[in-house]
Amino acid sequence: MPPRREFPARTVEAEDLRLQRVDPHYAKTLIRLLAAHALVGKLTALGYQRALDTMADKALRPVIEKNLAEERRHAALVYRALREIGITQEEADRAMIPTLKAPSFEAPLRFAKSAAGELDFLMGALSLDMTGRLMIGVNYKDSSYAPHARAAEYILDDEAAHEMFAAGELASAVDRFGLEAVAAALKQWLPAAANFFGPPGSGFGYDCLRFGLKARDNGELTELYLSMLERRLGNVGLAIPQLTAGYPHALV
Repeated sequence: MPPRREFPARTVEAEDLRLQRVDPHYAKTLIRLLAAHALVGKLTALGYQRALDTMADKALRPVIEKNLAEERRHAALVYRALREIGITQEEADRAMIPTLKAPSFEAPLRFAKSAAGELDFLMGALSLDMTGRLMIGVNYKDSSYAPHARAAEYILDDEAAHEMFAAGELASAVDRFGLEAVAAALKQWLPAAANFFGPPGSGFGYDCLRFGLKARDNGELTELYLSMLERRLGNVGLAIPQLTAGYPHALV
């Protein structure tokens, strides 16, 4: 059973944290959540920058440039929210160093550091845009922390456009590369994408739900993502690869 939510949507402001009007553990949980959100945005921007520097298809350049600018802006919004409560970007990133080893960061890190070629880039963009939009749209837009909810509302419009781009490119990729090649690339990305939301039933997740910083447990979002992806793949003649049930997910 999920915990009872202690804070309604958009009821806590930065001043409440600065003046210590809320539980100190609320602040600790919020900082960790914001730091993770900001770093994912930064890594996604790095991936788009690599794509811009390496992609041979010049027709994709305008969309990649647009997505790059927006991802940088999204990360800056969340880092600004951290600064408002006394946490610098350097402090936030440093706090995330141990977390970078977790399966939930595999997809953003791979997109930032090693996605190569149009098909690999497309699978990465599809993975991060779908998962990111779910995380922001389901969890963050009704956060109890008002600055994060406002940032999420702003980000959502851009993420919808990113996801539409990736979905359109998926159909084009099937036409250009063939079902077999796209299916193989999908298998390379799917476990990391499914792990993006993090482990279900964790203590940190419980605190996020209790404090109203998230609306759904990680396991619920993973199931929702896989269900949506299965429908999208079916539209272009692809089947979703089977994953192991437990976190971290892997191909069967």
